[in-house]
Amino acid sequence: MKLLKLKHWVPALGLLALAGCGGGSTGDTSNVGAVTGTQQFMDGIWTGTTGTGSAQRNVVGYVSGGSDGKGGDFYLAKGAAGTSGYDSIYGLLRVDVASVAATNVTYFSVQDGKFATGLSLAGTASTSTGAARTDTFSGNYSNPANTAAATGAVTSIKMTYSTLNNFGATYAKLQGKYTGGALFGGSWVLTADAVGNLSGTVSGCTVAGTATPQTVAANSTASPAIYNVVLNLSGGITTCAATGTTQSGVAFLKYDTVGNKTGIWMFTRSSTTTLNTYVLDGVLVAGSTSTPATTQQVAAGFWKSSTSTSSGDVFAMVLPDNSYFFYKRVGGGYDALYGNLVVATGTSILSSTDGVYFANQNLASTQYTGGILISGDVRTQSSLTGTYTDPTASSAQTAFSMVPDTTNLYTSPILPTVSALYGTYTSSTIGFGGTGLTLKIAADTTDGTKSVITGTTTTGCTLTGNISAYSSTNTTLNLYRVDTLTFAGTCALAGLPVQSGAASAVFDGANNVVGLRIGAAGYSGAATRSNLVFIGSKS
Repeated sequence: MKLLKLKHWVPALGLLALAGCGGGSTGDTSNVGAVTGTQQFMDGIWTGTTGTGSAQRNVVGYVSGGSDGKGGDFYLAKGAAGTSGYDSIYGLLRVDVASVAATNVTYFSVQDGKFATGLSLAGTASTSTGAARTDTFSGNYSNPANTAAATGAVTSIKMTYSTLNNFGATYAKLQGKYTGGALFGGSWVLTADAVGNLSGTVSGCTVAGTATPQTVAANSTASPAIYNVVLNLSGGITTCAATGTTQSGVAFLKYDTVGNKTGIWMFTRSSTTTLNTYVLDGVLVAGSTSTPATTQQVAAGFWKSSTSTSSGDVFAMVLPDNSYFFYKRVGGGYDALYGNLVVATGTSILSSTDGVYFANQNLASTQYTGGILISGDVRTQSSLTGTYTDPTASSAQTAFSMVPDTTNLYTSPILPTVSALYGTYTSSTIGFGGTGLTLKIAADTTDGTKSVITGTTTTGCTLTGNISAYSSTNTTLNLYRVDTLTFAGTCALAGLPVQSGAASAVFDGANNVVGLRIGAAGYSGAATRSNLVFIGSKS
């Protein structure tokens, strides 16, 4: 079976604290080979297979040498049946000369989310001809009864010492962003900075933690490739069932055959008695190995995809208070993503945990998804890159890479007075496929100090609202506030929550206003949402 990639052990329904289930049978050691007279040392990263024939699965894992090199904690990730991710096998093993034994082993079955405890693993470790160290293992583990992985018999396992052990662990090598997902709909993204701090999200939980290169003593047999990992989980109980808990374990990097870093393996389990485990198999996000800035960066600006694909371009408005509004054309309308960004103090690392995604082609009942997560990097008025959990792609991580939008200037070439926007604008779609809008900006006829928005959609709705200066002191930014946007009439948009947001002017080469962009959203106590993407041309 081909090794499955990017799988997360815990099902994405957020059930991270999983109850333990029944134990297994005693392992059969009759076929594990004869014990030789030379002490073997298994510390390091191992890869191989379990089972035979159609039941054969790939396995990758780590064995700790413990204080004397003769055994400690071990953790194995085994490809599960079908394409549902990885099962895990973990516990404590010892190597007596060449005889390997582990009792009270725990098995987690990803297919049904069940644990089996009290299993055993047994086998023989050896050094192949001409090898400098222990490099092969052959044995079996007992039946994980009462789980979807149960076979009713022992399962064979064969592993070899991995070449990944040849790549020493350093903070510089670890630095970067890694991401993965699961068929359950869960996803994860973690960023490691220049000193091993970890931040990101794992299946609805916000993660903050550390990864530290293991110290390898002189003349030790231990692998130099291992990082010790601690993950602290937090978030709302509805999205992160394990909020307030801590996972600990190990990680090691993946490399291709010519030594280029390609991703990461991370094995963790709960630091408490509650049975809970992660296997994170991730890929390196392209370009993420660059060092985060060491000075404060600013996300505010108007952005667009760095590589234009026309229909697939992503645009973004990020305001000075770090509220954001992303949008892209999908079908006959616009999808939108909006919320609030946080740019870490003194650096360029950005994140968001409160995003709302609007999928214009979905049924009305499923168009909005909350809790969208963003992780990325920003360089002031230069680049905005990252990933977001995409509900239109089974919550996989979708990457974005943006540069300043030269067609929609953030710094206004004229004094940004609302009167400069007066006129009529038309957009063929406003986010809802097939619905167009013509609107007018003019002085309020009852209060000349104010300006209003009025309009009519192609489906018969009327629109009213207000537009004003972004702030009383703004003399440079191409930004305006819009509020109390309300649809009325006999149409589908009538009765939706009142919206607020921001607007900007589009200029031609002579600095004449030739277009208008508005991004706005609304929410009511009844959990009803609304939004508006208006990309209008002046008539």
